[in-house]
Amino acid sequence: MKPIIIEGYKGVMPLDLTLVDQKYHKIMIAQHEEDIKEYNRYQQSLPLRLQYENTIDKALTQINNEQDITRQLVNVKLLEQHERDQLYHEQQKKYINSITNS
Repeated sequence: MKPIIIEGYKGVMPLDLTLVDQKYHKIMIAQHEEDIKEYNRYQQSLPLRLQYENTIDKALTQINNEQDITRQLVNVKLLEQHERDQLYHEQQKKYINSITNS
């Protein structure tokens, strides 16, 4: 069975209609859209500092930015380690070759 998911909006979860009888889809989608409108009205009634964009959304953006920076640092460290490993193996090859050729 193919999942039927209607996207949510910021603080409103997506609507999963996968296991819902087809005859209820239209009603549930209309209710979902009404919930999103009600959510937007509620957000507008809040002070700016308490609105989703300035609380949850801001925190999620900061977490994503920090994860990107961490991922970049890890990639740099892995590249540096790979280069050190290659240098070590080349030195070992030279050493082994010098011993066997002697």
